[in-house]
This record gives sequence, structure tokens and C-alpha cells, in this order.
Amino acid sequence: MVYFGFHKNVTRAVSGAAELGRNDYAPLIEVGLFLACGLLALGLLQSLSRLKLFTRNLPSLGELGTREFAAQAAGILLLAGIGAHFGNYFMSGMAKVTLDGGPLSWILENPTSSIMLAGYGLGAAPLGFSESLLAHAYEAVRAVQIPMNVVILAAQLLCFLAFLRRRWLIGLTAFFDIMHIGIFLLSGALFLHWIILNSLIVAALTRMKESSFSTTAIVTGIVVTIFGDAVFYNARLGWYDSRQIRQAHFEALTKEGDWVRVAPSFFRDASYLLYARHFGYQEYRRESGHVPTSAWGQIGIRKVQPKSSEIASSNYEIMKLTNECAYPVEQPITPPDYDAARPAPFILGQHNRAVNLASSAVAVGYNFYPHHHYSMPFLHRAFEALEPGDIVAYRYLVDTVCLDVADGKVVRRVMTQTLGPRIDVRQ
Repeated sequence: MVYFGFHKNVTRAVSGAAELGRNDYAPLIEVGLFLACGLLALGLLQSLSRLKLFTRNLPSLGELGTREFAAQAAGILLLAGIGAHFGNYFMSGMAKVTLDGGPLSWILENPTSSIMLAGYGLGAAPLGFSESLLAHAYEAVRAVQIPMNVVILAAQLLCFLAFLRRRWLIGLTAFFDIMHIGIFLLSGALFLHWIILNSLIVAALTRMKESSFSTTAIVTGIVVTIFGDAVFYNARLGWYDSRQIRQAHFEALTKEGDWVRVAPSFFRDASYLLYARHFGYQEYRRESGHVPTSAWGQIGIRKVQPKSSEIASSNYEIMKLTNECAYPVEQPITPPDYDAARPAPFILGQHNRAVNLASSAVAVGYNFYPHHHYSMPFLHRAFEALEPGDIVAYRYLVDTVCLDVADGKVVRRVMTQTLGPRIDVRQ
């Protein structure tokens, strides 16, 4: 776990992927380290309590070495660790009810189903193998969007109540796993580490009895869930969604003269960068003719600073506009709204690494890296068929697109585009 965190932070420094997020792994590393260190300290304390050197003057310390104390202390540690993890869900719920459109705006008006279109547009949606299947799934999810939002938000905000009963805790943890798996299948966002941790929690709790946890342990779990954000790193996954989206990607020029979209998984440890805000882009950081969203259509991560108060004065108003693909964009867009000097050294470094890996004795494909978002090979067939030596140049593009479904197909309409310069590969 420590190595994984170190690896991610080194990646930021050496790959130019300074905007790489921590939400997919940092909370889990903290929980794992907390439980490991807590159990280690408990074991050490019990060992010391059995030594007469420590207990002869203070007989009460001998109680620390009993099985009863170990069981009670382990229960407190376990529920505290689960509480630290559940804090991610609780704080995500809080982020949703504190959006600037009001506490009910996310439930009643957020187009949550739009994440399916965003995932398809990014080439990450598993259902993308059948465009008609994805289109029908989108229509079905959109039809039950409000009740789905209610269930998700209720589970997140009330998750601390699950500590009152072991069965409730097992059921809610399993529900969160089902939710994560559903999100992956519908959009391509894979919270693999969260799924694994939830599965381990369920496995541990099913082997325990209802009486395994003391009142102190239960209260500890509740308190850590609600207030643990002051100590632990908690993800705050709460925003408005959109189907009018700013999406950026690289294209590769082949020797035959064809421009082919680069699969984000090609970037291995930096792939997360190509699914988020990258190369210095942040909503409202500088003037932009693009819609102010992330690549997934997220709105509300940052405070609104619109170009004109006539456009929108809140993230809620932006969400309402983008839901109709009505946010005004400019064409052509100059200068770019990202750090224009960064794409070239980044892509050339990634290309050189791909060349070196391809010529190594054991070549491991980029699809085997544990990505947070996988590029579905069937959505990137043209690029999957290429070898690094087939590529002569790259370019970086930023599009504002309007995504919709019509006649059983996903419609991607480019509203405006920033086209970066050609970046030649040194042969």
C-alpha cells in the first residue's frame, strides 16, 4: 500500500501528470495502514502486558493481555476502520446536498445518466461493444433517474446507521459494491480498490457474531464516519453531471497518413490524467470558449467564475444549460485554455516508453495496468492494431461536445474544438 501511494506520487513528478487524482486509492491506503498499525500496536501492548516487568507494580495491566480485551479492542479498531472508509460515502453525500442549487437539486434535477454518454465518448464504457445496447440502457437509467438518485443519496447520508446492526453493515457494504460494479458497467469508472475493500469487510463481518462489537465500538464507527474527515482523507464525490462536455484526447498519425485516436490506457500509470483535467486546465482558471466541465461532464467541483454574469452565476445554472447543450461556446478558440507547452514533452516521453517496452524481453500490454478507467479495446480498434513504430506524429485536441441518443445510437456533436500543433516523433 505504501509502495502504491509512493508510485502514484512519483508518477506525478516524472510524467508531467501533475493533476493525477488520489480519490481512487488514497482513502483505501489510509484505512489499510490504520488497521495494520492498530492491530500491530494491540499485539505489542498485549505482549508487554504479559511481562512481569510491566505488571508486577500495576496488576491491572495484566487485563490487557486477556482474550476479552483483545476482542473488544479489535472490534473498536475494525469499526473505526470501516467508519473511516464509510466516511468517503458520507462526505460524498454531503457534497451532493451542499451543491449551490440547494439540497434537493442533485436528487431532482441532476442528469446522473449522462455519465454513461461521457464514458462512451471517452472510450471507457463496457457496454460500448453494442451501441444500441448502451443507448437503450441509457434510456432505461434516465427513466428511473430520480428514484435512483434518492436511493444513492439516502445510502450515503445514512450509512452511519448501519453500525447499529451487523447485518445492516453487511447489507450496506454489499450495496456499495453493487453500486460500484454498476457504475463500471454503465460508464467505465472502476473503483477496483473500493470494491476489494468492501468485499473484505463483508467477508470479515460474516464470520463475526452480532455480539462481537461493544457499544463503544459501535459509537466509534458512527463518530469516525461522520467526523473522520478531520483526520482521514475522504473523497467528496458530489457534483452535477452534464451531456455537454469538454473532452480532450491525443490522436496519432500513422505512416499511412491516418489520424487515429489514442486510447488513454496507452499512458499506463498516467492514464487517469487523460480522463480528468489535465495540462493545467481547470474550470475558470483562465478564459475559455469551452464548456466548464471535466472530461466526465462534472460541474460544481469549483466555484463559478463565468465569463459573464449573463451566462450563469452558479454551477446549478450551468447544469441547467448543459442539460440542453445550450451553454454558449466560442469558435475558433484562441488561446488554448490549458498549458500549451505541456502536451508535447508528455506525449513524446510516453511514446519513448512505449517503444522501449515493446522491445523488451517481456512486453506487458498497457491494458494489464490496474487503471481507474479502462479504455475498452473494442472502442479503440484502430489504435490497438498499431505498434509504436507505426506512429510518426501526435496532436492534442480539445472538444466541446453535445452527447445524446437518437434512433438507438449515441450522437456526438462537436460544438467547438481547439486543435493543437503536430508533434513529430523522432525516428
